[in-house]
Amino acid sequence: MRLSLVPRRAPTLAAAGLAVACAVSLSGCALLDGRSPFDTSNVSYADVERALPGVQDALDEAGLPVEVSLYTGSSNCEGACDLGVGVSLLPAEDAPRPDLHPDALAAVLVVVLPEVSGMPVYVRTGVSEDGAGLDLEPAARALGLDEPPFSMSIGEVHVPKDELDTALELAVARLDR
Repeated sequence: MRLSLVPRRAPTLAAAGLAVACAVSLSGCALLDGRSPFDTSNVSYADVERALPGVQDALDEAGLPVEVSLYTGSSNCEGACDLGVGVSLLPAEDAPRPDLHPDALAAVLVVVLPEVSGMPVYVRTGVSEDGAGLDLEPAARALGLDEPPFSMSIGEVHVPKDELDTALELAVARLDR
């Protein structure tokens, strides 16, 4: 048997191509979309970007007691995953105190949740230019959004895509009381 001094690039390239094809097929198109290979939600950045204008229009028409801005929300599982619509809440210009009233959070959810489908919603508080912020935790707790199937961590509430209706029911019940 004679060893060849000629590099065997064709099989190596084929193996590399096969590995990439397997990774992409196993992770959906997460790798191509810049998401974590562990993301199983099948929600792309483009899906979220398509949802944001409708949510923004609904927010603009609602006249809410807080300032609201949108972002692409995500969890972290070795990279971005579980992408969804993110809602950042700021105190209104004339807000007397930094507490977020549960009714204000419920009003935001009643506007946002019907506009979102098939993706989670993330709600967090931001900080305004003058350094004012809102405390989300008491309002989330009052609505029951701090317990499973919802989650709350470091000032952000996560509403899973399968629980949008449940969160909407909690918000409506809060406003109807």
